Amino acid sequence: MKNLRKLPKSDLKKINGGNAPECPTNTVECYYPPKNGIPGYWKCVSVTFGCPN
Repeated sequence: MKNLRKLPKSDLKKINGGNAPECPTNTVECYYPPKNGIPGYWKCVSVTFGCPN
């Protein structure tokens, strides 16, 4: 993690977070909602498994 740098607040405000990722072929974007203090997150999952409800 050598290339880390501090971002100015003006740049941080421009970041549009929370969007689904672009997943590779044969995978689908799944959103896992917040649970037990862990924030919600997106993950690419194989099409054969599908997204959990």
